[in-house]
Amino acid sequence: MSMQLSLDLTLKHQPQSQHTIKNDGWLDVSAIAHGVGFTEQVQISITLNDAFEPLQNETDGNYDQCLYDCLSMAYFHLSLDHFPCATFNFTFPRKHGRAHEPTEVGLRLRVEVQKQTTFVGLLQDF
Repeated sequence: MSMQLSLDLTLKHQPQSQHTIKNDGWLDVSAIAHGVGFTEQVQISITLNDAFEPLQNETDGNYDQCLYDCLSMAYFHLSLDHFPCATFNFTFPRKHGRAHEPTEVGLRLRVEVQKQTTFVGLLQDF
């Protein structure tokens, strides 16, 4: 007996945070974000910034590329969904000192627009 599965690809609205995000604990990355397409102020959480920072034993840190890719995905999701917030998965390679093969680091991120400012961070930052 065969069964056909169907996919529901309708966009679902992500609920916006109930509280206003305060600017402490966030870093301004507007200069880089303007190159991606953002027109307003953009801030990332300190914990997301720390996740992108190279580790002590990491041979080739690519902080700038990770940040640019993350902001590109955030902009894409906001423009695709047309909602003031979205959640998405972001992965980036991390090279360790002696390992020849890079490992993938996966993060679950949230982007939210509040009062002309876009905030990007880990889910727990909201």
